[in-house]
Amino acid sequence: MSTRRLLLFSMLIAAVFGGKSKPEFSEEIKEIIQHVHNECVGKTGVAEDDITNCENGVFKDDQKLKCYMFCLLEEASVADENGVVDYEMMISLIPEDYTERVSKMIMACKHLDTPDKDKCQRAFDVHKCSYEKDPDLYFLF
Repeated sequence: MSTRRLLLFSMLIAAVFGGKSKPEFSEEIKEIIQHVHNECVGKTGVAEDDITNCENGVFKDDQKLKCYMFCLLEEASVADENGVVDYEMMISLIPEDYTERVSKMIMACKHLDTPDKDKCQRAFDVHKCSYEKDPDLYFLF
C-alpha cells in the first residue's frame, strides 16, 4: 500500500470525524490535501463553491462536480481505470475505531454504484447518499 494512499485515507477519516468543523492537520497532510484537491480541480474544472456546498447538503447536478468526486477516488487508488471502486479496500483503510460508522454509511450507499451509469455519476450518487445517511459524518475537501 502506498504511503500517499494511507495518508490520504487517514486524512479523509480524520476529516470525516471532525464533523462540520475541520480538524487541524499536520503540514504533511495539508500538503497532500492541497495536492489532491488541486489535481482534481485542475482535471475537472469544478467550482470551489460547488465542493463547499456539498458539506451543507447542496449537491449541484454538475458534471464537473461529479467527476471531481470520482477523481478523489482515483487519487486515493481505490478506483481502477475502468471506474470500479473497491469499497472493501476503502473500508480496510479506515482506522478500527471508526470502521463501523463509516462502513455502515458506505455500505448503505454503494448499491448506487451501478454499471448503467458513468463513473462520475456513480461517485456523485454515492457521495450524495452518504451525506443523506450521516450528514454529520460527511466531508468533502
